[in-house]
Amino acid sequence: MLLLLGAQLFRLAFIEHAAHAQETARFLTTRRLLPASRGTIYDRRGEVLARDRASWNVLVDYDAITGRWAVNRARAQALQEIGRAAWLELSPQRRTTAVLQRLDAWEQTLETQIFAALASAGGFERSELERRFDEIVARAERQALTRRDSLREAAIRRYGADARIDGLEAELVAAQRESHVILTDVGDEVAFAFQRLSDAYPKTVSVQAASERVRPWEHVVFDLSRRDFVSPARRDQPVQVELHGVLDHLLGSTRTQVFPEDLARRRLFAEGTSEIVDLGGYRADRDIIGSSGIERRAEDHLRGLRGVVERDLERATESRLDPIAGADVTLSIDIRLQSRVQALFCEKSGLAEIQQWQRGWEPEGSPRAGPLPVGWKLNGAFVVLDVERGEVIAAGSSPTLAEGRAMDAAQRGAEHPQIFRPFEGAYPPGSILKPLIFAAAAAEGVVQQGEMIACNGHFFEEAVDSVRCWIFRPNEGRNGTHGALAASEALARSCNIFFYTLAQRLGPLRLVQWMRAFGLGRALDLDFAVERVTEDGKSVWSGISTGSLPDETLIADWKSKRDRTSPVMLGIGQGAMSWTPLQAANAFATLARGGVAVEPTVILRSEIPRGSNLNIPAWAIDAALEGLRQSVRESYGTGHHVTLENGTKEPLFEIPGLSVWGKTGTATASLLSLDNDADGDTDLRVRTDHAWFVGLVAPRGEHPRYAVAVILEHGGSGGKVAGPLAAQIFRALAAEGYLHASQSAPPPDRSPR
Repeated sequence: MLLLLGAQLFRLAFIEHAAHAQETARFLTTRRLLPASRGTIYDRRGEVLARDRASWNVLVDYDAITGRWAVNRARAQALQEIGRAAWLELSPQRRTTAVLQRLDAWEQTLETQIFAALASAGGFERSELERRFDEIVARAERQALTRRDSLREAAIRRYGADARIDGLEAELVAAQRESHVILTDVGDEVAFAFQRLSDAYPKTVSVQAASERVRPWEHVVFDLSRRDFVSPARRDQPVQVELHGVLDHLLGSTRTQVFPEDLARRRLFAEGTSEIVDLGGYRADRDIIGSSGIERRAEDHLRGLRGVVERDLERATESRLDPIAGADVTLSIDIRLQSRVQALFCEKSGLAEIQQWQRGWEPEGSPRAGPLPVGWKLNGAFVVLDVERGEVIAAGSSPTLAEGRAMDAAQRGAEHPQIFRPFEGAYPPGSILKPLIFAAAAAEGVVQQGEMIACNGHFFEEAVDSVRCWIFRPNEGRNGTHGALAASEALARSCNIFFYTLAQRLGPLRLVQWMRAFGLGRALDLDFAVERVTEDGKSVWSGISTGSLPDETLIADWKSKRDRTSPVMLGIGQGAMSWTPLQAANAFATLARGGVAVEPTVILRSEIPRGSNLNIPAWAIDAALEGLRQSVRESYGTGHHVTLENGTKEPLFEIPGLSVWGKTGTATASLLSLDNDADGDTDLRVRTDHAWFVGLVAPRGEHPRYAVAVILEHGGSGGKVAGPLAAQIFRALAAEGYLHASQSAPPPDRSPR
């Protein structure tokens, strides 16, 4: 017997000492977590875009949630009033009776002093508070069950039939020993009131320092000048615009709900225990997590590390580990420029809706008047890109997320405010792809310097009614042709026949390969994008669209079916291809850099990025830029002017002190419903075109500094609709100081980097 007792003593004192010491220390040590503030997000000029603001959270102890607090207080009161000696002499039944006699008063105190105050401060019904309590208890019970099962299995593996598992039901997990957040972001007055309750009734409620994410530029009001607008929209007096959701798509949002995948990626406590494994990890009940945009993409960078205060009750000592704030992030965005440009898309501007002068003064019902009525609001997007550095200076989507929240369900379903159109909206390129087609053809040697290609109105000799130039429409009484054109003039006049010819010479495989080199059909390596791998191993991008290009299977199908139309339609940006405004601006920036491709970014770079040279001949770059210049500076250019009611041609891009290059595009769009009601009526659907303008701008006489892409969905003519808005973006760049003349203007570096 002594040997058995000695063996047991040895096992407890030496073999299992660490485990038992840890278990004992758990009851003699209290631990309090200190919150860490999230990093601040700045714009390129140091303006705060998102930051944490100090606030308070109110927490309720788990025993108060389950009602054990009232039982414990009733038992303590009974013990004090009866006396310890007399209490020990009472039978269990009489002790229970004594507790029950005092329990109602403590439950009433908990209900009237604590729970009623919580519901009132939170602005919700008592039933909502009960629902939150039920969720907390259910979650804690699931964790406790998992913990007990784990301990039971471990004990059986270790001791077999001798395992003691009868006491495991009393095993508690961290969630059953801690307080839980019920109210967030309360003011000082509310916080102090609950602190007084905490002092009066210990282990019921507690107040914890916290923070709220604030975005100072979320709501902006300013005066928009219209003195330089196209004359039908020009006004001497500014108009006050109120913007909601400035940059909200890009900045993103945070959430407090914790998903299983969050815990799988980064967990605060080891599963089923109270052991801390990552001070930057997530709590199982609720935590602040980046949900979308930059807040999500830079989550681990912005997220700090919690602090810990531990108090040893046996020795009356305290240790403290201070929290570490999250790191800051500086974006390449200029929030003032962003606001200026976003204001151009608002209703009071008048530039992002169908106007009579955009319809070309055609009478109602004319096929050239367009299908949309005057006053129809146009959604769209814009991107402003620094040519040299590849940094996104501004990028916006209309409608914004904030505007979407004000819509009803039917309108949200029709307008898709959740899509960040500059990065996620994929549209047919239309004619803005033509400079890239020419550059690819020149690099492949299928078009020569100075070569002329004749336009006779239609591409296939025997097919007059299809694959035509845009000025050749016999059914409308228009039989115009461009005649023989070189590349620059073909770009300026946007001659379809010239680019059908180049597409045919290139062939679809080489054309697709070159478009991918310019950034189509792939996810640009943008800081905004998040890549996820699905269960079947496929890569899925969130936050950015890859656009689309024909694959080899589709191209082979064209060949087997002797489809001669689809391959040549790629030459004018129509057919089985799409891209985003970001990809469009980035591709034009590649041309402006002399054919050097640089991945764009929304995070401010400390150094000029290294790019890859696409080896486009210098003469082809010069010819492409000359064509883009003529497009907006010569009267025959498709982006040069709008025609007023009296027939006067008003230039759009004669902006003092600036050099402008640009290309308009009118790309076939899907059918548009004119009925946004929820009745499902499909009779009011019309065929429309998206209006594109992509351009470059610099101080007069210098090489391009900034690329700008604008799209107005279903707007129709790129020159008449997107052009006037793009002209105002160029003016906004100048007004914000981006287009001052430099001392010298070196040519773009075309060497490999």
